[in-house]
Amino acid sequence: MYLTAGQYKGQKIEVPSNVKPTLSKTRESVFNILLQYDLSDNKFLNMFSGSAIMGLEAISRGYCTTEIEINPKTAAIIKNNYKKLKLTPILIICDCLKYKTNEKYDVIYADPPWDMDYKPIILKASELLKDDGVIILEHDKTKNINIQNILDELNINIKLVKSKQYGRCLLAVLRK
Repeated sequence: MYLTAGQYKGQKIEVPSNVKPTLSKTRESVFNILLQYDLSDNKFLNMFSGSAIMGLEAISRGYCTTEIEINPKTAAIIKNNYKKLKLTPILIICDCLKYKTNEKYDVIYADPPWDMDYKPIILKASELLKDDGVIILEHDKTKNINIQNILDELNINIKLVKSKQYGRCLLAVLRK
């Protein structure tokens, strides 16, 4: 896979065999969506990093990125991908649902394994989100996940502002 835009456009990224990387058209769409929002500090959190391609796309476009990955072998590949670009990752190796910090983020990108329960993911993302921030949630259209129903059940101050399909993938854009 290759980075699609910005300072590192065209750089090749290694993809671990245990992850499903976000396709280039979807990655470009995510960042086009984000252009609509006035984000204060451009702090980007990649909750389920995988290859870190989304975090590296964010860095390539000027965001300060934090990567979270639970799998140590996958985290090693993330480190190598950053090293190829002469970057040092802000990489936390842990279960992102248990991540504790006082840091708040402008953008939270969550592309979890598609068989996960999305309720705790949305709850955690809402805890880590700045008041004017954006959550981008990727999910599989064939899994019949209704983000609006989940938000209604959770009864939190997060609204679904946009949903867009890219092949089998659905992107949900959420805001406070």
